[in-house]
Amino acid sequence: MKDDVIFFGCFRLSVAERLLEQNGSPVKLSGRALDILVALVEHAGEIVDKRDLIAQVWPGVTVEENSLRFHVAALRRALGDGEAGARYLATFPGRGYCFVAPISRSNISRQAAIEIPVRARSGKLPARLTRMIGRADTIQEISKQLNADRFVTIVGPGGIGKTTVAVSLVHSLAEEFEDGIYFLTSGLSTTPGWCLGWSLQHLESWFGPTIQRQVSSRSCNRSEY
Repeated sequence: MKDDVIFFGCFRLSVAERLLEQNGSPVKLSGRALDILVALVEHAGEIVDKRDLIAQVWPGVTVEENSLRFHVAALRRALGDGEAGARYLATFPGRGYCFVAPISRSNISRQAAIEIPVRARSGKLPARLTRMIGRADTIQEISKQLNADRFVTIVGPGGIGKTTVAVSLVHSLAEEFEDGIYFLTSGLSTTPGWCLGWSLQHLESWFGPTIQRQVSSRSCNRSEY
């Protein structure tokens, strides 16, 4: 995992650089809090026993559980966990902690040559997640709608590969948009209306306050598969 770059929410975690960024800006974290984050992300979706976590973050050192709780609390504050519906860490009393946000990852040693040109002018696109089979027609249809309308929604049951299609689509279109392509994940949304406001907030940080008026003046079409 040492060469991995992990994306979740508006964050980018480079394990090799020991660097966490939020929308391109470094996030201040203690070394212990960063080690905890790396350990939890490495086992995303799984409960990491507090004893295993202590052993990994403080190898060969006897540490009270209070120290672990202190650094987990600091990590939560840095991530904004629980704010605006965002959830990253879950506590399981008496057991440990779990990283609950959706993630995507790329590997620097395998992907750097093809990802750097895209990242130079895009919002840190995740790597193509999987090899797809039977989605070429879907991607072609959505590409046509994007060229015509710009705002397109991909909908369908959970787990059928909407994100995989979207990521593959933006990689294939990256060279067609001279201002770059920016990737926002709304997988943490639990409140109606949260996604739009959150997205506008990040778009405004990149493009300025006029973006809200431009978005409001556009219609939103939906492509369903």
